[in-house]
Amino acid sequence: MPNWISVKEAAKIRKCTQANIRYLISQRKLEAKRDGGRWLVNDESLGSEKDFSQTADVISVLKVQLEEKDKQINLLQTQVQEMSERHDTIVMQMTRQMEQTQKMLESAKEPWYRKWRKKKESK
Repeated sequence: MPNWISVKEAAKIRKCTQANIRYLISQRKLEAKRDGGRWLVNDESLGSEKDFSQTADVISVLKVQLEEKDKQINLLQTQVQEMSERHDTIVMQMTRQMEQTQKMLESAKEPWYRKWRKKKESK
């Protein structure tokens, strides 16, 4: 009769992580069942190394984790690129505003009689 143990205990027996045990369950390499919200593993299935060695199982888990990290990196790179484009747009807008403000200030500094002469000359 099988003895059902927790994922944590199975990980201790196999000398691996709980994530590795969950991955093996998802790949149906370990006999397991649900008990409420947690998985129970048949301890007899832990000792059987039918298709893969423990090293191969760890490599499989690491490959899955690496693929997830690659997806996260790609997403972050896209976000950085979008933020950089927004930053450039904001800098350009602020530069234009500064130039306009500088022209207005220069115009305000000009004495009234020069402005009057310019108007008179332009007519």
